[in-house]
Amino acid sequence: MGPVKFKPSNRDTGGTLKVALMLDDLIQSDRDITVVGNMACKAIIGTSTSALAYQMIEAASVVWKFLNGGDLPGIMALDRAYPFELNWGSIYSDPLQPLVVDVGSGNGLFLRAMASIRKDANFLGLEINKKLVNRCLDSKLELQRKNIYFVATDATSTFRTIVSSYPGPLVLVSIQCPNPDFNQPEYRRRMVQSKLVEAIADLLAFGGKVFLQSDVEVVALKMREQFVEGGKGKLLIEVDDADTLDNGGWLTENPFGVQSDWERHVIARGDPMYRLMLSKV
Repeated sequence: MGPVKFKPSNRDTGGTLKVALMLDDLIQSDRDITVVGNMACKAIIGTSTSALAYQMIEAASVVWKFLNGGDLPGIMALDRAYPFELNWGSIYSDPLQPLVVDVGSGNGLFLRAMASIRKDANFLGLEINKKLVNRCLDSKLELQRKNIYFVATDATSTFRTIVSSYPGPLVLVSIQCPNPDFNQPEYRRRMVQSKLVEAIADLLAFGGKVFLQSDVEVVALKMREQFVEGGKGKLLIEVDDADTLDNGGWLTENPFGVQSDWERHVIARGDPMYRLMLSKV
């Protein structure tokens, strides 16, 4: 990927040639490579022997906006025109059971453990990493469970489309440990954006829950702020039992008794988790 602003130079292009050769080797290994930026595309076309095998995107600024979580009219139009349709009857043995959605389900260990305990509910993992989703689906087939499923998707843009078609009630949404990028603070909000918060607040059944947690306090604080403000009065933080909260207002224990893989790792090294539960009123 080339930078947005890049001026041609008369210097020796040996470095560019080396990069092109490295990328050509990757292409030969059946890797998908996308080159972004007008000058970067020109450099690859001028030096690579496999230029036709690359995906070339010259409009770098549009790509950066999309990667930063910005709304692109074309993408939004496609989401509306081609909604994500799932055959719930073939996915779950009883598609009328209450639905639990884990946004950013990762390796699926949390949902698989929950599904084994709560057979009276259906569980759906939304994960952007397709390889992780494929592994989760393979594991689901091995275990022959009909109350759990995983979808490879960007939940930020597709949550409403996917979940709104479910015939049963949405009773719980969990978002656990979204990855922060401290070099670029704006990325901390990339997964939890206003349109996701609004979709969850709208689709959640009355009395339904939202469970948020992170091992990074600034991330947990930001999520709390986004759901309280973005929920527009529909979502309230649960404070029923003061004994379950620490001085910062965080839950001291996982309310489900089921830990995600990362949560287990954090607890094992002696670090805190910052958790909270919200209810729809």
